[in-house]
Amino acid sequence: AETIEKVRRLLAEFLARASADETLRAAAGGKDVTLHFTLPEVGLDFYLRLRDGRLGGALGAPDGDADVELRMRAEVLDGMFTGTLNPMQAATTGRIGFTGDTMKAMTLQQIQDDLSRVYRAARAAVGDPGDLAAIPEPGGTAHAAPRPVAPDDVRTEILAVVKELYASQLITATGGNVSARIPGTDELWITPSQSFKGELTPEMLVRIDLNGRPLDPGALPPSSERLMHCAVYKARPEVQAVIHAHAPHATMLVNAGLPFLPVSTEAAFFGDIPRVPFIMPGTQELADAIEEAMRNSWAVLMQNHGLLVAGRSLRRAADMVEVIDRSAQVILGCHQVGKTPSVLPPDVIEMLQKMGDMMA
Repeated sequence: AETIEKVRRLLAEFLARASADETLRAAAGGKDVTLHFTLPEVGLDFYLRLRDGRLGGALGAPDGDADVELRMRAEVLDGMFTGTLNPMQAATTGRIGFTGDTMKAMTLQQIQDDLSRVYRAARAAVGDPGDLAAIPEPGGTAHAAPRPVAPDDVRTEILAVVKELYASQLITATGGNVSARIPGTDELWITPSQSFKGELTPEMLVRIDLNGRPLDPGALPPSSERLMHCAVYKARPEVQAVIHAHAPHATMLVNAGLPFLPVSTEAAFFGDIPRVPFIMPGTQELADAIEEAMRNSWAVLMQNHGLLVAGRSLRRAADMVEVIDRSAQVILGCHQVGKTPSVLPPDVIEMLQKMGDMMA
């Protein structure tokens, strides 16, 4: 209790100094970003808000939704601002849980040095908070999923699909993500951020709501791409699964500006797959673009980013990822040898495209 009170006093001093710091105020010019920090084991949270040349902050949650939610132990926050811990390494190993707009989250990196300067001054004024590593986790071990995994749990199916896509090189070690709706709910299981896809376990998957918010304390941080997953589920209630693949041939096709063609009966189901230009991953802007593109399609090609596919089941979604990438491979192969890809007869294409919804 004494250590936790010291942390509270340190944070209050830090926030007061940050709000009055002229350099941080200058950094807030032209920005509108709210950062919400949660320290679960000490039961404290605080926010920083940069808006039009003003920086404000206080203990507790901000009024309204934050652009960026950061969850970490007090020892991680202390290490991040004293320079004894690398925040990027902490984020990639799950010690910092991040949700929100990726572009706005970069604001923290931009003002990191000045926040550290102010924090160190506050720490010198208040005193060393003590052994923060000794504070136990609330309610048990961190990163433990709250529910047992039954044989028919959708997480088992997600893992099977992830392993299949990873073996087919349609997702990479940490690139690509898979989600599925929890049957009968508006909640999802999604793969965690920056975790090796070849060794995921059901307990590592993260339960989120349709706004992308994690629902279980102590869970791993969810995929940074969850906003576009959630956008699809909200726009298309019939969708039960979403897969973002770093499919190599589909990505080459969209990067080269080549059309997706009905080079087989399977490819013809999709018609002309919509495309979105490069938009920074993890942003609301990308999620909005994906939502618009997917209103009348089960797939979208993302320039310099890959492929997103939705389905009425995980099995269908995974099958469509493979069909699209293999079709793109055929199209690229024809161009590579200087030939125009041959396509199906027009009457067959028309018939199959009318049946395209069945593919999902």
